[in-house]
Amino acid sequence: MSEASRNIKTPWNPSKKAIQRVKNPLPTPVVCPRCGGKVAIVENKEIYGKNYGEWPWTFRCESSDCDSFVGMHPYTNIPLGTLATAEIRNARKLTKELFQKLWLGDGAPMTRTEAYQWLAVALEVPAEECHFGWFNIETCRRAYRILRDRLNKEHQEDDTMRHNSYCKSQLEK
Repeated sequence: MSEASRNIKTPWNPSKKAIQRVKNPLPTPVVCPRCGGKVAIVENKEIYGKNYGEWPWTFRCESSDCDSFVGMHPYTNIPLGTLATAEIRNARKLTKELFQKLWLGDGAPMTRTEAYQWLAVALEVPAEECHFGWFNIETCRRAYRILRDRLNKEHQEDDTMRHNSYCKSQLEK
């Protein structure tokens, strides 16, 4: 292998530094948990029509009847989660969007780490296993309900505080 070939990173020649950065790596999928089909590494243009991101590699079920796939951690051959159907991918996406309201933006009630720790406790799973890419459909549903209820409660408390502040300002006139 030439020096140039060793420097080109692919899933078959991943970055050792990138691999070391991944906490709690999942094993490389070989068999699809949905249909039992063989799993292959493909460029994500086979799924989306063009490559996206700096690391365009994905694990994908080869069965024509299955739409399961999962991306990889950049510059590694480590899956970002478990292979997922369109239904599971959509559930993960919607749940994570709700989750991000806990830690993104001005006035977010917690940091990203605190939000994951809180969700792990609420879901009764170890913190190191609280990854949206690892969630099955039922875990997504549970997480969604937990997050929705928390955010609705916080929103109601914010409304109550605004109302009380308004009432107090009116009384102080």
